[in-house]
Amino acid sequence: MSEENALGYTENEYYNISSKHGLPKRCPILRKCCRAVLTRYEIGHRLGGSDLTFDEFLHSQGQSWDPEKMIKEIEVISWGANAIICSVRNVCPEVSLFEPDYLPRNFRQSAYGYGTYYNDTRRFEAKPKHYTDCAEFSEYLFFSSGSKSKGLVTKASVDQIPEKKLEDYLTNNIEVLEPGLKFIERQKSIGRWSVDIFASDAEGNDTLIELKAKNLNRDEIHKLTGQVSKYFNGLKKMTPNLRLIVVLPRSNKERVEDLYKGLQHWIETNKVSIYQFDYLFYEEKFVFSKIIF
Repeated sequence: MSEENALGYTENEYYNISSKHGLPKRCPILRKCCRAVLTRYEIGHRLGGSDLTFDEFLHSQGQSWDPEKMIKEIEVISWGANAIICSVRNVCPEVSLFEPDYLPRNFRQSAYGYGTYYNDTRRFEAKPKHYTDCAEFSEYLFFSSGSKSKGLVTKASVDQIPEKKLEDYLTNNIEVLEPGLKFIERQKSIGRWSVDIFASDAEGNDTLIELKAKNLNRDEIHKLTGQVSKYFNGLKKMTPNLRLIVVLPRSNKERVEDLYKGLQHWIETNKVSIYQFDYLFYEEKFVFSKIIF
């Protein structure tokens, strides 16, 4: 990490990151974000020496606060109990960079998530942070994926949800897809192929579960239909009653019709089922629903 970055991102560096991701220069959910409000209070008032209570701060500053919409994993910003070390954690980078009035004395104006000031050496260190690193923004992207919101077009934004997280969840909660499903193995090698989850259904049929945690483009949909065809054609002698379940994000609904066209024969004979999912950030769980054609 460079000396500059050890002090947090500068305004130009911050804007360059936004541009690299094809996103707005500034965080589009700043006015609705609880992390920003808590940052203003903790480092701008409590750390700055104010004796205002949080309720008084909200009232006097006109801040919007909705704890029901707050990311539960947020850590309370903290600082050293003595006068030598003063530190903050999980700061909103928009506040630390663009709202210097909320910065305590000796804290550098830059975009960071963690910052520490050493009174004995008058040295400030910080871990740089951009708004795309925030859980709140990941949530915003997930639920606005594939749509336009305040001029922002999100593309494949569910990449914020790793496929392994989806696989882990279904491994331990496989019956959320359908009653009677039993998990057998994950990343199972079958002939020349590997399937994300291998299971059996209520009637004892071998059931392959193929997971896609991100939005797929047309070419990727065609590749997926080809993959499913290989499963059935290559394994029909070994497992004549083979079933397959495809799981993909709800935000990928514009490609579902393409998927249906490629798998129509197996869907209509009940060999293939397609499920879509949403992810509830607050509860850290997935919600699934079967697509009926």
